[in-house]
Amino acid sequence: MNINTLRQQVLTQDHSAIVIFSDINIRYLSHFSGHAATVLITNKTHYLITDYRYFEQAKTQAKGYQVICRDRANQTLTELMIELLHQENCQTLFFESEHINVANWQVMSAQISQQTLITTFMALVGTIEKLRSVKTSDEIAAIKQAATIGDQALANTLPLVKAGITERELAVELEYQMAKLGSEELSFATILGFGERSALPHGIPSNRQLKQGDLILIDFGAVVNGYRSDMTRTFVFGKASDKQKHIYQLVLDAQQAAIDKLTEGVTGKTLYQESATILHNSDYKDYAGEGLGHGVGLQLHEQPFLGESCNTTIERGCVITIEPGIYIPGWGGVRIEDDVVLTENGLEILTKSPKHLVEL
Repeated sequence: MNINTLRQQVLTQDHSAIVIFSDINIRYLSHFSGHAATVLITNKTHYLITDYRYFEQAKTQAKGYQVICRDRANQTLTELMIELLHQENCQTLFFESEHINVANWQVMSAQISQQTLITTFMALVGTIEKLRSVKTSDEIAAIKQAATIGDQALANTLPLVKAGITERELAVELEYQMAKLGSEELSFATILGFGERSALPHGIPSNRQLKQGDLILIDFGAVVNGYRSDMTRTFVFGKASDKQKHIYQLVLDAQQAAIDKLTEGVTGKTLYQESATILHNSDYKDYAGEGLGHGVGLQLHEQPFLGESCNTTIERGCVITIEPGIYIPGWGGVRIEDDVVLTENGLEILTKSPKHLVEL
């Protein structure tokens, strides 16, 4: 269980506890998918605190947790935590410093220190996020299913590409197809740009109409059981120019260089360098995007973050994106992105949509 691993790593001394505020980390540890929740983990017990809106849901989803419905009108979260910390004789409290604001924590910690045996507060930074970077088989299966939805949604949408369609119209259709195929929500706001607007790495779909010769960049994803996919494909509407073909091949070669190097134990920095070498040795080095990719899971952007400063090693079970790009202002951009995972049988690419240059 994820929670047992966390206990072994953090609660190495008796009479200690961890308080979790992040919705994402709570879902990872307990499978509870609602909101307005706090998790308190002690050496022996794990509590999930919520209110009447999510109480029944939490009892169903958070198996093995003692689920507490807090009476918000008569008891603050801090008061309830003080009761539980007293009950457990806790002396050290680890807290998610990245997921609570300073003002709230100052008030909460002051009351806890005055009314409990807690003498030490320890910031918990990145510990759960690191655990989340290595996926279980169930997590990988959910991401794979989300990727399959994305692949099929794209295939269903491309036949609608025609002169005059707007970026917004095409994005809405793609999002509808993902929902129809079973996506719980959008993995993120769809990125879609035509022509010169494809040079915007995170361009919001506009009313720009499609014209002959335009590049079409589409970056999108689906969600299954909370787990996200993330894929980018770039097309040309009509016949591709020599420049478009050349830049597309550069990006494809850069992506493949990183994929070929992806083995257990390789660092994110090494993967980035393999890809960047190809782009930086080209005539378009000044237009190469920064970074190479990121982990993906319950959040779109998770550890590790692949780039020049990433010394994190890629482990079996890591699901990451590989997404080099070239973005030329006023002309257009090309990005090719896939979700990949290292398994006991080697590398698996989860996003299956064709990657050769397609002229629509």
